[in-house]
Amino acid sequence: MNDTRQEIMRVAIDHFCAMEYPLVNLEDIARDAHITRAPLYYYFRNKEGLYRAVVEATIAEARARVDAILSGEEDVFEIIRKEYTYCVRGMGRYRRIWYPGPGAPDCQAEIGAFLQWLINRKTMLFKEAQQRGELSQDCDVSELVTLIYVFYDGVLDTQETAKHQTGFNHHLLEHSEDWFMQIIRMKFGNVNK
Repeated sequence: MNDTRQEIMRVAIDHFCAMEYPLVNLEDIARDAHITRAPLYYYFRNKEGLYRAVVEATIAEARARVDAILSGEEDVFEIIRKEYTYCVRGMGRYRRIWYPGPGAPDCQAEIGAFLQWLINRKTMLFKEAQQRGELSQDCDVSELVTLIYVFYDGVLDTQETAKHQTGFNHHLLEHSEDWFMQIIRMKFGNVNK
């Protein structure tokens, strides 16, 4: 990828992560990328084109990272820990891009396809782990997948709303994977192993 285009994308991802679509300004992106608006319009016709490229790039990055984690050789619980940590500390920053609020171009088909791929990929991984005896035989794989998403979304929502709260235990949120893994192991682990 061209260096200028790459820098525009890097800056645009930061901007779309930081604010809702209507508030993102192409002049600000050009300024932060240290270019005039001409190269921005050369690579991306308009704000919608840039946004669509950002959605595509973030999905591709997330898919590659998650696939590498889910393809690991560790036991299923270590894979779940790594994927959860990436989702909360890495992929979670894309939430505003993937759910940009009113006025944004509709990219829900692409985002939905990625999320469906992710659900299918995890379901397959968990069924294989169940066959190997890493998960209990009575483990409901769809329940495990759902719990992971509910927990993950809850932590991300809480992180967002608790940023400016005094008296809130931010350290606990930063290390949520420890207690998340305790819950997962207790509920779905094979006690005979």
